[in-house]
Amino acid sequence: MANSEVIVTVASWEPRFWLGFEKLVTAHRPSEVFMYFYAEYAGISEENREKIRVFCRESQITLHENKLSFSSPIESWRTLYITVSEGHMSNRSILVDITTMPRETIWILFDLFDPLKNRIRWVYNMPERYNTEWLSRDPDKPRFVPKMGGITTLGFPTTLLVLSGFDIERTRQMIVFYEPELILLGVQSGSQFENVSKNVERHSREFGKDPIVSLFEVDAYSRDQGLGVITAKINEHIASSNLVMASLGPKPSAVALYRIHKEYPQTGLAYAPSKEFNPNYSSGLGDCTCGEL
Repeated sequence: MANSEVIVTVASWEPRFWLGFEKLVTAHRPSEVFMYFYAEYAGISEENREKIRVFCRESQITLHENKLSFSSPIESWRTLYITVSEGHMSNRSILVDITTMPRETIWILFDLFDPLKNRIRWVYNMPERYNTEWLSRDPDKPRFVPKMGGITTLGFPTTLLVLSGFDIERTRQMIVFYEPELILLGVQSGSQFENVSKNVERHSREFGKDPIVSLFEVDAYSRDQGLGVITAKINEHIASSNLVMASLGPKPSAVALYRIHKEYPQTGLAYAPSKEFNPNYSSGLGDCTCGEL
């Protein structure tokens, strides 16, 4: 029998979305599932969404399906706000599946759940492998996350914290757009998914010799998702600059940046959606990492 737990997720075409979802629901037996999907990828995510519909119907789990759009961030925020407000989620355990959830959506949902004072947990399923050619490309214009853009102090320089990923163009786009006086560039440590050659070495070659760039290593898969390392890196800049933060690497790093923003609400969370994702983005289901806010 289902319990009062709620699972919240964003649908994707990737195999790990369905495989991870099936594993989660089988283990947790929630009473309700809130599944969002993005209009821009509705066609290729439909097959997985239909699997979810059938699974929830056969398991007698109430499914709420809602559409979001990368091109309408304010409308998407309203949709998330309304569904959370009307979802009767107070005093219930909420499990947020961030596996294929855009970072902007992760941050908005965490922020909307915060006043509920519920038990909020998150889970991230790695794929078995990523596509070896390309994952995403053609980054869109960066933007601040609704309600989480921070507080700008006139006369203060801009410090940009970027946690890098495999798409070096998204990092460059952030730098060009915000024109910071200082760049704190965190690169994911470890050799998983060819990280050294596809992320660390590429970002070091491209930005390492720039005098305004301070490179450092961070492990998003560590126990605190890199929170301690990141906090130590930004401490000397919090009081004297406008700090903009962006997560482009492993999704758990977005959890660390959310915690920093809650501690220092004057910081801004920024997001730059990619205009194109590889239809064969990843394959299989790999290891799982999870935590609690």
